[in-house]
Amino acid sequence: MSVVLMYHSLYEGNDTSNIDDEDLPYAVSKEDFIQQIDQIAELSSGIYSNERPEAGTIIITFDDGHKSNLDIAAPLLLERNLSAYFFITSGFIDSRPGFMSSYDVQALSAIPGMVVGSHGVTHKFFNDLSPEEAQSELSESKLMLEKVTKHPCESMSFPGGRYNQRVLGYLTDLGYSQWFGSDVGIVDVTKRFGGEKGTLANPDGLLLPMNGIQPLSRVAIRRTTQLDEFGRMINSDPSYFRSQIWRSNAKKVLQKTLGNRFYYGLYKSVSAR
Repeated sequence: MSVVLMYHSLYEGNDTSNIDDEDLPYAVSKEDFIQQIDQIAELSSGIYSNERPEAGTIIITFDDGHKSNLDIAAPLLLERNLSAYFFITSGFIDSRPGFMSSYDVQALSAIPGMVVGSHGVTHKFFNDLSPEEAQSELSESKLMLEKVTKHPCESMSFPGGRYNQRVLGYLTDLGYSQWFGSDVGIVDVTKRFGGEKGTLANPDGLLLPMNGIQPLSRVAIRRTTQLDEFGRMINSDPSYFRSQIWRSNAKKVLQKTLGNRFYYGLYKSVSAR
């Protein structure tokens, strides 16, 4: 059984000047991050592979490619012998202020235990894209990241956790073997991702069949996440995950009702306050 954590950007002290307003809800202070990974270091942690499918109790992931992933997160993880996935929006490289350059991404990929994966090209939601656009996002981001890192890019996460079954059907053919979503849950993957069956554990402890092509569930770390809440996350507290799944499902209803465009606009408006 694993809990997959989803981080975004980090900041030092009270200085959030390099983080856009819309990203602040998911920005974590360096001090909080240190406390969190010190707890993780006491548990088993790792990354998924065909040779080691169980990975560990805790899987650490980062989305988007903020420069703090290299400057703050990676050294702290390395000190504790922790591994992590870094899902990079390739179109942000060398272009978006506060995000990593090509040199940064290459340097990150060279650090032992740090895996660079795709987060698309533009950060557009995949369930809004045409088949041609979706395939382009998946293939172009992969090619660029492989060119920069000189390593295979075989993992990816969906921006906003948005995807559809058609998009999932493209992944294996395009060279991906691991993919992550944003649905909340506890996962148990005893087989490789590429189409073989694993299991998904719900908060009541029941093991349900999981099509191997479905994205792995993750739980988001927010700026407001307190240490006691974090402890409940990494220790797979059933009541905690039950409440988070309820909240996640309520958000999905709102997303479906408003549509991605209006829902995201509302989110940005609230985040900027």
